[in-house]
Amino acid sequence: MPEDAEKIGESVRTYLGMTLKPVGIKIYETDVSEGAKPAKPIHYCRAVRDAAKGQSFLIRLGDEACAEAEVVLGFRDPKYVNIEPRVKTRTKAIRIGPLQDADHVIFILNPEQAMTLSLLLDGVNGRFKGQISICGEISAQIAIDGQPNFSLLCDGARLYGEYEVGEVAFGLPYGMFLRLPEKMSAHSSLSHKAKEGLKHLFMKIR
Repeated sequence: MPEDAEKIGESVRTYLGMTLKPVGIKIYETDVSEGAKPAKPIHYCRAVRDAAKGQSFLIRLGDEACAEAEVVLGFRDPKYVNIEPRVKTRTKAIRIGPLQDADHVIFILNPEQAMTLSLLLDGVNGRFKGQISICGEISAQIAIDGQPNFSLLCDGARLYGEYEVGEVAFGLPYGMFLRLPEKMSAHSSLSHKAKEGLKHLFMKIR
């Protein structure tokens, strides 16, 4: 029986104290019809943030308002200069929002929540430079190497996506996302044992 990704998402959201929901990203190399087409072209970073508030989208070439993101996400090839990281296969559609059977999952967090998630994952090697953050660093990069990544975001995400000053983005491959509950359980158990150990130590000192 497949794991209920939406329930996992809610448990992780509660554990981290997140205001916004985790967002599932599914990249299709063949055209699909499921999902709501945006009413007008939308920036990918904005669609992700709107999905974190409960919306969902299915975007295709022509639905993306940022020409650079079209290249980064694999909808079309670069014309004049190469852009990295970018999805090298040809993308037909991207589902943004639902967690079930996603390719990867995006979290919009504050620094403390990002620290806790890093602890659950036993550390993360971040690859970011403050450009093409949500589409590149948090989507294309994870699609390329299958490793978690986080980003301090970029000017475009702050402007068009309206991400707040205290927010960062964190992306996980779907398989790692599904294993978070067991990580949370183990971490909570260790934290409890550590606290009990300190309590016992202080009692002996007194």
